[in-house]
Amino acid sequence: MRGILYDKEKHLEKCISIWMDAGWLMNGQEKLANLWFDSADALVGKHVNDVVALGLAHSGTFHHAAHSQNISFCAISAITVAFQGRKLGFAGTLTAELLARGAERGEAFAGLGMFEQGFYDRLGFANFPYTRIAEFRPSELMLSGSFSSDPVRLGKENWQDIHQNRINRLRYHGSVNLPPVITRADMEINKKTFAIGFRNKNGEMTHHYVVRSVKGEHGPMRVIWMAFQTPDQFKDILLSIKSFGDQIDIVSLQEPPGIQFQSLLRKPISSSRQSTGSVERKVGTRTGCWSQGRILDVEKCVNGMKCTGEECSFNLILTDPVEKYLDSSFEWRGCGGEYTIRLSNRSNAELGITEGLPVMQCSVNTFSKLWTGTAKASMLPYTDKITAPSSLLEKLDKTLNLPEPSFDWDL
Repeated sequence: MRGILYDKEKHLEKCISIWMDAGWLMNGQEKLANLWFDSADALVGKHVNDVVALGLAHSGTFHHAAHSQNISFCAISAITVAFQGRKLGFAGTLTAELLARGAERGEAFAGLGMFEQGFYDRLGFANFPYTRIAEFRPSELMLSGSFSSDPVRLGKENWQDIHQNRINRLRYHGSVNLPPVITRADMEINKKTFAIGFRNKNGEMTHHYVVRSVKGEHGPMRVIWMAFQTPDQFKDILLSIKSFGDQIDIVSLQEPPGIQFQSLLRKPISSSRQSTGSVERKVGTRTGCWSQGRILDVEKCVNGMKCTGEECSFNLILTDPVEKYLDSSFEWRGCGGEYTIRLSNRSNAELGITEGLPVMQCSVNTFSKLWTGTAKASMLPYTDKITAPSSLLEKLDKTLNLPEPSFDWDL
């Protein structure tokens, strides 16, 4: 094991310096960093007796549409390397070791936010679908009506209520929930962060949204998440945002899973055309992929799936590139191997090959795309290295009828 368990007494000062190098921390935020480090499974990397790298992981849950129960989740929440420690292999090694520790705790799936395409592919990660960022004039929201309850302003002191409401939000395929410290950090990291929430007659928060910042008098305003359970609650949030339209020119937010924001706007194409060339007042939808995920335990991810399509069984020969980053001190060294996969309303996976079944050969990256619904089986040969009969891939298209996944939580 190359990583060293984080020790607050020995490593805190150096780790804060590493986060300063990364631009993730400003003076005065050391207490917040301390909370983040203490709450995580944390490893540091040392070079010439100097702490030059820090890796953090937080445990959570992952919601899969074909499972009746949430799946245990390992969030790689931070991988940072000091300027003097770059290109020494710490980022890859610490990520792999955090994954191994998560798998050995029983976590079945992992996710992270990537800094660039390609690096984490080497550790078995695969892209999630594109994220869409809507940038719009709040005055152009096509909504009318009144609030179901009075909106209230919330600050960092309300982080516990905000977190509880956040984890109780409408869960979509692929969504994750993370520990309270993550929400607390999100509320405290920027002094301009605030929330607008709604409470029921018992005083319990039912829905809310969080604003990271408002630039100047007229924006842009950046909404970093929203939590709701019903269409009426979603409408409350949009009515609140619309009410800023006399002052705020532009609001940006990540489209909630399953919702196309453009259909809620008046003349969105015309507004986008008219704002062409503007830097901070551009209207439209931006897309990008920043999220990746990977399977840690094939059997836990497959067992118990209720597939509504035609039953499908096959042999899976799986490779896992993470193995080369892990030494013999780890029991888990990836999930590569040979499996029999049976997908039905009582799916299961077991080690070993069953004679007579069709064979799929691929990496854990590719199989993770299939299992999450990020890509249809028949389209995988166009982008990934996969060997399987076309008849098997076409059958899997019908068996794994999944919506596109979304973490619905920035990692």
